[in-house]
Amino acid sequence: MRKIIFLILGMAILLTIMFILPGCGEMEEESYILRVGFLREIESLNPMQIWSYQAYEIMNLNYNMLVSWDEDMNVIPNLAREWTVDADGLVWTFNLQNGVNWHDGEPFSADDVKFTYEYIRDNEFGYFYNYVASMEEIEVIDENTLTIKTDEPIAWMPQILVPILPEHIWSKIDPADAEGEFANEFPIGTGPFQVVEHRKGEFTRMVANENYFRGAPTLDEVIFIIYANIDPMIEALKQDQLDVIPAVPGAQLKEIEEADDPNIVTLDADSPSFTELAFNVWEDPDSLGNPLLLDKNIRVAVEYAIDRQKIIDTAYHGYGIVGSTIVPPLFEYWHYDPGDDFRAYDPEKATKILEEAGYTTGADGTRVSHNGEPLDFSLLLRSESLDNQKAGTLIKDMLKEVGIDLTVSSIDETTLTDRIYEGDFDMFIWGWFVDVDPTSILKVVTTDEIMTWNDCFYSNPQYDEMHFRQQRVMDRDERREIVHEMQGIFYDDAAYIVLSYDPELQVYRADRYEGWVRNPRNGPVVFTNIVDTYEQLRPVE
Repeated sequence: MRKIIFLILGMAILLTIMFILPGCGEMEEESYILRVGFLREIESLNPMQIWSYQAYEIMNLNYNMLVSWDEDMNVIPNLAREWTVDADGLVWTFNLQNGVNWHDGEPFSADDVKFTYEYIRDNEFGYFYNYVASMEEIEVIDENTLTIKTDEPIAWMPQILVPILPEHIWSKIDPADAEGEFANEFPIGTGPFQVVEHRKGEFTRMVANENYFRGAPTLDEVIFIIYANIDPMIEALKQDQLDVIPAVPGAQLKEIEEADDPNIVTLDADSPSFTELAFNVWEDPDSLGNPLLLDKNIRVAVEYAIDRQKIIDTAYHGYGIVGSTIVPPLFEYWHYDPGDDFRAYDPEKATKILEEAGYTTGADGTRVSHNGEPLDFSLLLRSESLDNQKAGTLIKDMLKEVGIDLTVSSIDETTLTDRIYEGDFDMFIWGWFVDVDPTSILKVVTTDEIMTWNDCFYSNPQYDEMHFRQQRVMDRDERREIVHEMQGIFYDDAAYIVLSYDPELQVYRADRYEGWVRNPRNGPVVFTNIVDTYEQLRPVE
């Protein structure tokens, strides 16, 4: 999912919320309310329309999937209490939890699982479709048991990362509306919390599910509050008006660490995310990108000209490690290290590549092609990310040293998203939060994902074929070889420059609640692959 930070409103919102939300201000002692700071508006409460990791956090609290993960990223039960697969790897049997109800009191059953998967499969709904596309037949055995037959063995099963929807509600939703007008304002799920109020640009309020099948949370409510920028958010945390901030810029985290407040915990947590510089490599006539970037020599030279470590030290304040391939090293088994093929900072090599490719230096110092076209490109940055704006300035200076000019512009995320999927860019900086299994991030840059998730318009038939194949190789080590080779191919083609593998920088107050759960073992406490923190927090005794 796309990892983003969006700046919306000001400190005035906090003051308003303190008076209108129960549990804040004067009534705070009467309820156990977790207050989470946000720097963006979630795009929707409809799972079929979301793409940001903030919206996924709310979705994961409202809905359950069949499985979850422990701190070592092993698959564990969720709505499914156990599962088996036949000897051919084609038929999976899921035994579901007993006594689960939807938020509106209706009983949950295997029929809901069957409906959800078929609804998404038959209508080819976005991000979730890949997880259900190969489901050939879904059969309900009884109210707590179903079988799923796939057309071929699927290596990542049973990790079906799809929220289970209530059939009695979603069966009435026209599929066209599910990806269109249906706002899902009061989402009914089985999760530990339910959204009961969403004020655009202000907050999203969730209340505890007292009948949650894993046990009612101690927390009464969770409130996600939107701020205009990080400074008032941090001040709110210091003043005990917030409990946790999921994403803190490096400069501010260092200031909090230096203040050494015993009631505030800082985390430089392991995270499956990365920041990339993406090129427009769309070969279609409709592309609005500079066609010179279709020359791999230029893209490779750009990578050699960029000092990633300097960017991390300067723009990211020392947080993060140098990036390379698109499966982060947090997933050690699946991560591919290019080794000697890694294009480390080497401006002299960048210069040599450009010279040998025929890009000569013009009178103004900017290189030109043999047709006299200048190596002058645009770099788009998110106005919401000060760190990436600093990185963009550094990159501009680095490329100038090898004769490449950049025009750097900062625009808001919504505009940037529109520009990307119109093919109207040369380069941009953004990032991804990667799922436990590598299939989803590998799928992002397949040809079929152009105009959906494929933001660099990369297309390689060999890569596409290998992506299909890696999902169907049941031998884990053999599958890893394919996954590694795919990462190597994509790295060699240089459609992305992975600038850094990013930690999750978080802060939370330790004087109000205890029971914070890190996932993975050295990971963050919120905005992880699970929601255990929300389920297990309790007042400090």
